Amino acid sequence: RKRAGLTPKPAIRAGITKRSITVFTAGGGTIFQVHKEANMDGSIITDDPSALVDDRIDQGVFRVDRSVYTDEDIFEQEVQNIFEKCWIFLCHESQVANHGDYFWTEIGRQPVFVHRQEDGSLKCFINACSHRAAILTPFRQGNAKTLTCRFHGWSYKCSGACIGIKNEEPDTDRSHFDLREIARLESYGGFIFGSLSADVPSLDDWLGEAKPWIDLMVAQSPDGLEVVPGSSTYAVDGNWKFQAENSVDGYHVSTVHRVFAHTIAMRESKGEYTGIKKTEAGRMAGGGPTGSYDLGNGHMAVWAQHTTPEVRPIWEAKERLEKELTPGQVEWILSKGRNLYIFPNVMLMDNPSTQIRVMKPHSANQVDISVYCIAPKGESDTARAGRLRKFEDFYLTAGMATSDDVAALEDTQEGSLATGARWNEFSRGIDSIINGPDAAATQLGFSPAACAENWDFEIHYHGFYRQWLKMLKGD
Repeated sequence: RKRAGLTPKPAIRAGITKRSITVFTAGGGTIFQVHKEANMDGSIITDDPSALVDDRIDQGVFRVDRSVYTDEDIFEQEVQNIFEKCWIFLCHESQVANHGDYFWTEIGRQPVFVHRQEDGSLKCFINACSHRAAILTPFRQGNAKTLTCRFHGWSYKCSGACIGIKNEEPDTDRSHFDLREIARLESYGGFIFGSLSADVPSLDDWLGEAKPWIDLMVAQSPDGLEVVPGSSTYAVDGNWKFQAENSVDGYHVSTVHRVFAHTIAMRESKGEYTGIKKTEAGRMAGGGPTGSYDLGNGHMAVWAQHTTPEVRPIWEAKERLEKELTPGQVEWILSKGRNLYIFPNVMLMDNPSTQIRVMKPHSANQVDISVYCIAPKGESDTARAGRLRKFEDFYLTAGMATSDDVAALEDTQEGSLATGARWNEFSRGIDSIINGPDAAATQLGFSPAACAENWDFEIHYHGFYRQWLKMLKGD
């Protein structure tokens, strides 16, 4: 049983983690850059973290100090001020569909579990026995209408009420030991989010302009979505922000995934794959219409036009979608491959297949990634088979794309130790920023903070790092 996220993991490769950044000046003195500097006695004082992000778009500059990817002190601030004070994606409602179904995950480092109640509602509790803190759920996902601690045998109802204490002493008030609920729990479109802090906006307000993108997935079936049984979790020796960046990075596709594109082309040239068995890979070559969006609150998204939308599993629902949805929604669902990043820990992707990708950072240099195939309820067996094969091709580490992403991100992590070259640049497309919606956004009906009509551009990262910095500072 894997207990991801309970404690920080050490670096797997020597030299990855650095607690300070030093630069030798021409005069031979040592200074501590960016967020740290030396007192006269050599001790370190914390500087303004605003210096980590050089945000001067009016001068054509947006760049980020590389220490944000390698420094463990910064990571500790991220855990405290972002992951444990923010809305965090927990699971999908289909994963806790029935009374007693539970799903164990983490918010920051704190273990929690979502539990379906007898009346159909949901609750989320800290996953620790009130007695001596043992984890209560025996598996990551399962069903238990009563949870019994394996350490000393204390037991709890779905509601969190303590109902059993082994060798109970007289006059014990069991209610004193009821499980502790997290501060906030809400769901949008079947996607469940929680927060340890009560001081967060409503989930509707937090998701903001990302909601129409979620709606595009939910609308694909009148019965909603379901997570297909099974998942894959893998570790990346890299910072979680690299994973966030990469999920909406159109610029890398034609380089990193060229082997995938060539393999698909060769496989399909033999005529063995036809119809829905074929994979939509036209976006790999580039040249088609694309777009990128800063959706506010750190959320980001990109899209690329499909060249063969008829091979996608959702194509079989074309006639029904045209009757039920607006022409803009139908166009976006059928013809645009989409990647949505919801700050700070989840990506929803609808390209060759559909997936939920969840991040669980352990340290500045390691993050676990869990991927789940999510699909429209009621789709045909043919569509479901096609969806799963495409999911395996691209989104699993045993496939032909994710392993290339991992290699690129781990190389980037190691390169980030090159503090002699301090900055990562996010200036591509800075002269092409559109403040507000472009034509494609207007067609769907959402209003981004900013966008660019090219997914090669990097303007959507500006909103991500502004939100990151705001929360890091505790603003």
